[in-house]
Amino acid sequence: MKRRISLLLVFVLVISAFLTACRGSEETADKTEDTNDKEEEIKEEEKEEEEKEEEEEKEEITLRFSWWGGDARHEATLAAIERYEELNDNISIKAEYSGWDGHQEKITTQLSGGTAPDIMQINWNWLTIFSKDGEGFYDLNNLSSELGLDNFSDEILNFGTVNGKLNGIPISLTGRCLYYNKTTYDKFGVEPPKTWDDFYTVAEKFNEEGYYPFDLDSYSAWILAIVYMEQQTGKQFIDDEGNLVFTEEDIKGGLQLYKDFMDNGVIPGAKERAGEGGDIPLHELPNWIEGKYAGVFEWTSSVGKYAQPLEEKDQELILGELPMLPDAKSKGWVVKPSMLFAINKDTEHPEAAADVLNFLLNDPEGAKLLGTTRGVPISKSGLKALEEEGLEGLEYEGTKLVLDNMGLGFGPYFEHTRLKDIYQETIDKLGFGELDVDAAAKFMYESVAEALEEILEE
Repeated sequence: MKRRISLLLVFVLVISAFLTACRGSEETADKTEDTNDKEEEIKEEEKEEEEKEEEEEKEEITLRFSWWGGDARHEATLAAIERYEELNDNISIKAEYSGWDGHQEKITTQLSGGTAPDIMQINWNWLTIFSKDGEGFYDLNNLSSELGLDNFSDEILNFGTVNGKLNGIPISLTGRCLYYNKTTYDKFGVEPPKTWDDFYTVAEKFNEEGYYPFDLDSYSAWILAIVYMEQQTGKQFIDDEGNLVFTEEDIKGGLQLYKDFMDNGVIPGAKERAGEGGDIPLHELPNWIEGKYAGVFEWTSSVGKYAQPLEEKDQELILGELPMLPDAKSKGWVVKPSMLFAINKDTEHPEAAADVLNFLLNDPEGAKLLGTTRGVPISKSGLKALEEEGLEGLEYEGTKLVLDNMGLGFGPYFEHTRLKDIYQETIDKLGFGELDVDAAAKFMYESVAEALEEILEE
C-alpha cells in the first residue's frame, strides 16, 4: 500500500514538472516572439526614419534649360519637363526658350560671360565656334551611365565628338531627300526621276506647259552639286577638321550640274526665280502651291512645311528615290544631326543635368512627350517607343532612306555662316550670268580656302 502511494506521488510530481516545463517553454516562446516583434517594429521605425532623413537631405536643385523652336516644340518640351519634375520633386527646371532669330547670339553672350544654362540645345556647327578643342562643353563621356549612351552608336556619337570629347548628343538626324508632287507627275503621266539623266527627260514634258520637275535655292543647289561630285570622285568637299578636299576641278563639275539643270529646264532659271520672289521660301511660292514647281531637295526635318500647302490644295507630296551614278565611288547622300543636347562645362550639377537628358531622349515616357518635335529620335529606346505607337510619314520615311545611303557627307565646318555666304554668292553669280562655270569654280575654290584658313585661326 505504501509502495503504491509512493509511486502515485512520484507520478504526480513528474506530471507537475512536465506541465511546469511546458508552461515555461510556452512563456519563453511567447516572450521570444514578443521580443522579435518588438525588434521588427524598431527596425521598421528606424528604416522609416532613415528614409525620411534621406528625403529631407535630398539637395534641392535648379537647372536652367535653353532651346529654340516653334510652338509645338515649346509645348512638348514644357510637358516633358513638368513630368520629369513630378518624378523628381527635388529638381526644378527653369525653361529658357525662344524662336531661332537671335538665339545663337544670346548663347554666344552667355557662354562668353559665364552665364550659360546648365542644359543647352545646340546646332552642330556651334561645335566649331564654341569648342574647337573639345573644351567648350562638358565631356559627356564622363556621364555615360547617367545619360544612357548605350542607346547611341559610336557612329552617331562621333557627330558630337571633338578632340575625343563628347560635347553633344545628337537628338535626331536629318538628311537631304528628293520629294515630288505626285499630283503633278501624274498629270504628265511620268514617274519621278530615278537617275540623274531622268531629270532631263522629265523636263522636256514639263516645260511644254511651263512646269518644272524641280526647284533649287542657292544653298540647296550647292549641296546637290556636292552629292553628285562625291559620287563621281569619292571625296568630301570639306572634311571634319576643316580642310578643303575638293579641287577647283571638282567644284567646277558640281557647278556644271547646276548650270545644266538651268539650261535644260530641270529647274527655273535664276532670273525667272528672282522675278517670282527670290527671297520668298519655296513652300510659300504660288508656283509651288499650284504644283508648277514639282519637286524639292530638302532636309527630312523640314519636309512638313512643303507638304502642308499642297495637302490644302488636294495635292500629294511623296518621297523620291536617290539617283546614283552607275559607277558611283560613294553614295554621296548628306546626313547631319538636326541638333544636339549639350551640358554646360561649368554646371554645378552634371549628374542631374544628365538624368534630365536621359529622360527626354531615352525614357519611353519622355520620348513620347517630345514626339518628333525635334525630328525622328535617334536614341534606340526613344525611337522604339515612337515606332510602337505607329510612327510614320514623309520625315520618318526620308530619314530611314538617307540613313541607309549615307555618303561621306561634310564636316561641321560646312555650315559656317561665312562659307554659306560664299556658296550662295557663287551660285547667284553663275545663275545670273555674271560668271561662267570656270570663273565661278575659281572664285569658290579660292574664297572657301581663304575663309577656312581664317576660321581655323580664330
